[in-house]
Amino acid sequence: MSYEDVLYEVDDYGVATVTINRPDRMNAVRYETYRDLKAALAEAQADDAVRCLVLTGAGRGFCAGDDFQAIFLAGDREQARLNRRINRIKGSGVQDAVEAFFTFEKPSIAAVNGAAVGMGMDLAIMCDMRYAADTAKFGSYFVRRGVVGSTGGTYLLKHLVGLSKAYELLLTGDLVDAAEAERIGLVSKVVPADRLMEETHTLARRLASGPPLAQRAIKRVVRKGFDVDWRTLDEYSMSLSDVLWESEDHMEGVRSWVEKRDPVYRGR
Repeated sequence: MSYEDVLYEVDDYGVATVTINRPDRMNAVRYETYRDLKAALAEAQADDAVRCLVLTGAGRGFCAGDDFQAIFLAGDREQARLNRRINRIKGSGVQDAVEAFFTFEKPSIAAVNGAAVGMGMDLAIMCDMRYAADTAKFGSYFVRRGVVGSTGGTYLLKHLVGLSKAYELLLTGDLVDAAEAERIGLVSKVVPADRLMEETHTLARRLASGPPLAQRAIKRVVRKGFDVDWRTLDEYSMSLSDVLWESEDHMEGVRSWVEKRDPVYRGR
């Protein structure tokens, strides 16, 4: 499938790399970008050959947030408001891109190669893990523009950095560098900029070689745990575990350990 605002490629290891490709705008997102992100994640989800997804940005930045010219300042404001409502119905608005990330069932990693602010920070947060270049910066700029932002920040950020720090970042719009982002738990690892994609793909390939059914189940259980008590979560987890115990991947994991060899998981 061809895309207008993103690049999509899958390597021989089963890693799909989605690159926001608007470097002249520091990868600021517009409606076409949200549409492409939604479609790219759907393509990766439907392709059994894809075992892990990496999200990054072209050029110097990861994503500079919303493209003001394209979203807020193009045409008259009444028409812009109408377009936002129509895009929600058509499934090409920001909420649809957010849903695509929230429902993506394979491991995902954000390779943050530069500024990730506003919606850029939210896109990074909506990935399961974040590796950052030492030149990366993060900021929830929405409050500076008098708006709320997506649930990527308001829902997930508190789980990463704690409620107090999340409020501080959301209500001030402060910019933090990569070292601070690692210190507060916003990113998993900071690496030199010239090694970011190498390090990220090393992790991605490890994840891609893992058992896809178990990975999918783990993501479901973790997400379910955001909203239910521990007893309900335990029952839900056990119901998935009962299925996994009957899978070929489970026995492959056991046999490979006993036989002292690398496992080969087939997702069945």
